[in-house]
Amino acid sequence: MAAITRFISHVLVVTFAVMALAAPSRSDNTVKSVLHRRIPAPILATPTRDVLPSACTNGLPASEQHPAVYPINDYTVVTPDANNWTSYALKKDWYNEHFISGPHVMSFGHQSDPYGPFKCQYTCNGEASCNAYFVWYESIGTSNEHLNCVLFDAVIPPSVFIQTNGTITSGAYDRLCDHST
Repeated sequence: MAAITRFISHVLVVTFAVMALAAPSRSDNTVKSVLHRRIPAPILATPTRDVLPSACTNGLPASEQHPAVYPINDYTVVTPDANNWTSYALKKDWYNEHFISGPHVMSFGHQSDPYGPFKCQYTCNGEASCNAYFVWYESIGTSNEHLNCVLFDAVIPPSVFIQTNGTITSGAYDRLCDHST
């Protein structure tokens, strides 16, 4: 025990000696003036979003907008404002910023609509961060006709729709804030 006490005393003495040698030898006023003249490093701003994307919206359930036997009660259909487009997509920059997964390909044709979007809602419900999905049909009128379902982390505003050709769009389905189930 005595050996341990002596060892600790030697370590403490050496530590204090090193600290004393490292201390400035000038008077306190000189050290203070040097410290006050330091120019602090600038604090750089970090990029932030101006507005966080919406996680849900208010509106009528899709089942009430397009009556069918397939309940889509937790989502509302969003389509281009005042346009009668049958083929449209989402702007690439918005698509890339909010993309979660997809396209999830399903073997449904456009004549079965809204069965495809009804099934796509389960894919969205299976993703914790999914707040919207977008559905369109490709290879129309061929044996390869199918549905594509893409999931997003934000509700899809009508301002991001762009007109396209060659597909039939079922629409965007945004999560409702007041879920029925």
